[in-house]
Amino acid sequence: MLIDVLKGIEEDLRQAQKKVEKELNIKAGHIGAFARLESSAFNQTVRPALVILSSRLFGGEPKKTVALAGIMQFIFMASSIHEGIGENDSDYIRGDSDPRDGSQFPVLVGDYLYGKFFTALCNAGLIDLLRPLAEIICCIHEGGIMKKKALGQPLSSQAVRDAVSQETAALFSGCCRLGARLALAPQEKQEILGKFGLNLGLAYGLLEQGAAFEYIDGFFQSALGDLSRLPGTKDRETMVRLLRSLREHGLSACRMVG
Repeated sequence: MLIDVLKGIEEDLRQAQKKVEKELNIKAGHIGAFARLESSAFNQTVRPALVILSSRLFGGEPKKTVALAGIMQFIFMASSIHEGIGENDSDYIRGDSDPRDGSQFPVLVGDYLYGKFFTALCNAGLIDLLRPLAEIICCIHEGGIMKKKALGQPLSSQAVRDAVSQETAALFSGCCRLGARLALAPQEKQEILGKFGLNLGLAYGLLEQGAAFEYIDGFFQSALGDLSRLPGTKDRETMVRLLRSLREHGLSACRMVG
């Protein structure tokens, strides 16, 4: 189980989640009443975990690391809400549907979470990360456009792969690369971690889309190779276990479908 794999960083994960949860209550109520926040346990955990592990690998300062972990989760939540918005909200306007299924409230909630990412960045003294984070957000939304254009194409097509690379993999890569940057890791190691995150994000993003395991497994293997080039600490071993856990989950899911 994921919680067992990440047991060594559970306190940092709890602190990051606490920072996120604190911002979900506004004067109008919990934002879950206005936008759908549902996500899997993996999606609630993996991005903060990648930040924490990548930073700890090089002795990163815990307080700022936890802050960045929460910031990455704000970005994921905001982009997920925006992606889930329908083409129109006519049903909501007529009063026939849940406001979370319209467009007006989810757009506002997504924008609110993007705002929280920015204020959290300032509060943690991480404003120097604004540019790379803004670039990641642009990549995510460009990927969303590309994914809509790729509808109907085979999951093994270059168009689908490019969309997943921009959308899911860009954020995974940023979590790893910026976590290492926060810990002042050598530039070479930052690049290796960014590549690891990209390969893991491609594997996971394509897995979410339902791509065949035979197509996905090459990205898992590439990510494992990236990790072999990093310091052999317990945090790297946790990353290896995380990768293998996700790979085994993907293999099992594909076997069930098959």
